[in-house]
Amino acid sequence: MAFLEVKGGSKPIRIELDGSLVSFGRLAENVVAIDDSSLSRKHCVVECVDGVWHVRDLQSRNGTKVNGAKVSTAVLRNLDLIKIGKVEIRFVCPEESLLKAGPKQDEFQKEQQDSLAPTNKRGPKLSTDEGLPSIPLARPERSLEDRVKPKKAALPGLDGLATIGNAANLSADVTNTIDVDLNSVVGAGSLGNDPESRLRKICNEASEKPFEAADISLVDMRGQIVHQAAEMGGEDDDDASESIRVFRLVLLTALRSRASDVHVEPRMDRATIRLRVDGMMVLASELPLDLLRRLLGMVKILCQIDTSQKSQVQDGHFSTITKGKRVDFRVSLTPAVHGQKLVLRVLATSNSPTRLHELGVLPWMYEKLRTMANRDSGMVLACGPTGSGKTTTLYSCLREIDVETRNAITIEDPVEYYLEGCTQIPIDHKQGNTFANILRSVLRQDPDVIFVGEIRDIETAQVAMQAAMTGHLVYSTVHSRDSMGAIFRLLDLGVESYLVANAINLIVAQRLCRALCMNCRRAVRLTSQQLLKMGRAADGMPSIFSPVGCGKCLGTGYRGRRALLELLEFSDGVRDVVLKRPTISDLRNVLEQGHYITLQKFGFQLVAQGVTSFEEVERVAGGD
Repeated sequence: MAFLEVKGGSKPIRIELDGSLVSFGRLAENVVAIDDSSLSRKHCVVECVDGVWHVRDLQSRNGTKVNGAKVSTAVLRNLDLIKIGKVEIRFVCPEESLLKAGPKQDEFQKEQQDSLAPTNKRGPKLSTDEGLPSIPLARPERSLEDRVKPKKAALPGLDGLATIGNAANLSADVTNTIDVDLNSVVGAGSLGNDPESRLRKICNEASEKPFEAADISLVDMRGQIVHQAAEMGGEDDDDASESIRVFRLVLLTALRSRASDVHVEPRMDRATIRLRVDGMMVLASELPLDLLRRLLGMVKILCQIDTSQKSQVQDGHFSTITKGKRVDFRVSLTPAVHGQKLVLRVLATSNSPTRLHELGVLPWMYEKLRTMANRDSGMVLACGPTGSGKTTTLYSCLREIDVETRNAITIEDPVEYYLEGCTQIPIDHKQGNTFANILRSVLRQDPDVIFVGEIRDIETAQVAMQAAMTGHLVYSTVHSRDSMGAIFRLLDLGVESYLVANAINLIVAQRLCRALCMNCRRAVRLTSQQLLKMGRAADGMPSIFSPVGCGKCLGTGYRGRRALLELLEFSDGVRDVVLKRPTISDLRNVLEQGHYITLQKFGFQLVAQGVTSFEEVERVAGGD
């Protein structure tokens, strides 16, 4: 029989699954009541739907995660790890089976080579088998669901008799909440016991290992090599000081895991190292506070900033050289309650696509973007939230331009990546420069192509659109949820509708969704709700893929990211609607007459191809 193993306090409990709903939350009326302020009153349920066990989030404030990924609903398989707040719930099915193997399920199990076993028992039962000791339980006031019947039993080790009803009270006295738990990758126990071995273990899971930690040379902001790589005559890892070894390992871990940022955060009695991998935070290791202080001192020396200042915001940069390749790191130090927090931004171009064909977009989208890059005039706008890949996509478009025959100029805040053949101009706020006044100056530089980092105000928008209408190809970005929202954003800034209608050629809305790890993904049956949402994309599909988690993907179930794109081309029909100050329904009606695919529909096509999961598309494009 399948069961749940709930870990929240010093001792786990076991809940046998015999067909009844099991609810989790802060309220005492839940089957499992958890004293954890980070949970919602009614957080999630584990239930049997059509003979298959699911976990369903009840629109909780902090969400429900399965194997490190947030889900709204998910099919449960053997050894899946559910995480709510500070509590971990392991779904265990000893027979490697789901419930209720019917004729259709038999066909599915043959395709996926799964072993299914039926069970028809009902009624909840909390088990306190040997090895899973009991914990204090609370009596519920009323039932959450009429079909869940309370049972009573005496538990050993308590004062008197305790009642097992619909509520099992858990004390969530565990460590601070993290986004993805890497214990499955780096082993059990305290992460702070040996940070070097923890980091090395993560590094060893990487599929490609072109260099080791000792091969990293540390270069300060002036270009001077401060700590030389072993192959260049520097100290070997065994001879280097502990702080240098650990710092090199942190950088190696970031590079091998394709992290975009490294967060070193001081706590009351330790420091944590977290990586942002594929847009999500991942706990890598912990450090003793004395080692943290030495690391911060070394980073400050590399950045040539005052080592004595600890209560001020400090910024800088340094570089590494490995096997002749240079990687830049941007440094931010901010005072926090327990000391300075360090954030390193990894400026590694190898982690991002550089050409249009590497974006993984649909063929007709690729041709459309490529055609626009060869236009003489007009405007291409990219929109989306911070970190959605807008700049990367526009950089890829700029690389399609023949810079030998055309004068391309970029205005950026700040300039992060070098574009060969382009004149790149940073915004210097100390000199009072803005996008608008730099853009006016650039128009006197005889440009053919102009990239404006962001349209933030009406002045920049008007100058950029006037340039697009007077023989220049202009690329820029704007913050909006989708392509239609970009039009309303410009109109709300005060831009005249005739400028919007006549200047813009194409609007590209973008999101980044995580791609499933091909090493550990698994097939699951589509639910009726998923079939309804996916529509034609799910035609003839008995199953889709969901994340599991392994060493290759740092236990997240995902490895790498894919772009979701939504292209809104300005046809004559769209221009006519924009000139009349449109509503959303007006725009949608005219767009549906052409070739228009929303972000969500694009994402569901990737789900159908097994590239990503349904839950991931819902996370990044569910509201679009």
